[in-house]
Amino acid sequence: MTEPELAGQVALVTGASYGLGRAITEELLKRGAKVMLTDISDRVEATTAELAATGHAVAHTRLDVTDRASVDAAVRETVSRFGRLDIFVNNAGWSKVMKPILELTAEDWDAYMDINIRGNLFCIQSAAEAMIAQGHGGRIIAIASTAACKPYKRAAAYCTSKSAIPMLTKAAALELGEFGITVNCVAPGPTTTETNLAHSSGAIDPKIGEEKRRREALIPLGKNDPVDIATAVAYFASPAARRVTGQMIVVEGGGLLLS
Repeated sequence: MTEPELAGQVALVTGASYGLGRAITEELLKRGAKVMLTDISDRVEATTAELAATGHAVAHTRLDVTDRASVDAAVRETVSRFGRLDIFVNNAGWSKVMKPILELTAEDWDAYMDINIRGNLFCIQSAAEAMIAQGHGGRIIAIASTAACKPYKRAAAYCTSKSAIPMLTKAAALELGEFGITVNCVAPGPTTTETNLAHSSGAIDPKIGEEKRRREALIPLGKNDPVDIATAVAYFASPAARRVTGQMIVVEGGGLLLS
């Protein structure tokens, strides 16, 4: 019987409590990896318990991607618990405040840049240091967005922060390739996650909800399910992607084909 493609591999996933993070975790587990679930939310404990109850090799720890010491501590905990770190998926992100550009505050802007950009930098740095010390390479995967490809109204801070991720990915891939570390990112379009559904329903802002529902109804293949993003992440983590680095996979059902 053939071993699962990620057997013996250890992954750390940020923002793993629910939504994309949970789906990514479940996909990596299905493919044989052991996973450290991390999150700033206490929900990570219950999620980990549910997955452990099904027989998966999982653990959890708190992680705040805006705090380099917190990221380092989570990486150390992963290596201590499972003996190594092969795959780091930085899924944690911020998208819950959408305002016209003239209404953005410095605090709004800083929250996006701290979580979506600085957090990615800290995760790359910490993961790469651990992987270099181990001496057998590794995979670092970030989550961008179709907002890295086109602008959306009332989302200037979100679009700006997400558009920085593909370039940070390329720069890191260029520098870390000599250590056998690949760095890639996945750019989801609208996906049926808790946060996306809150935006689409109008629970966060009724006007934005109406605009999103109208736009999403036109997507040729329809909205993503979380597993669609998870399988793209798993590709970058798989043996099939061993020579793929500095790349972005866009998963969005054809929505970008529309004007």
